[in-house]
Amino acid sequence: MMNSENTRTYLAYMVIAMSFLCVLGLFFIEYPDKNRDLLNVSLGTLLGLSSAVIAFYFGSTNKQKKEADDSNQQ
Repeated sequence: MMNSENTRTYLAYMVIAMSFLCVLGLFFIEYPDKNRDLLNVSLGTLLGLSSAVIAFYFGSTNKQKKEADDSNQQ
């Protein structure tokens, strides 16, 4: 069953996987020089989203939420 926590987790996995595949693709796929700016902006945005995902899951905000949930359960 899907809940909001599972949805966030799946979206986070998708963003990280897309970022990894895009960076990996830069090594194997040749792209035209005229698309260089578009590629830089798109990849920069995707990597920014990846850093936001990592900050959410490993940052202090998530720890504070878990501590609050634990104290509410007791």
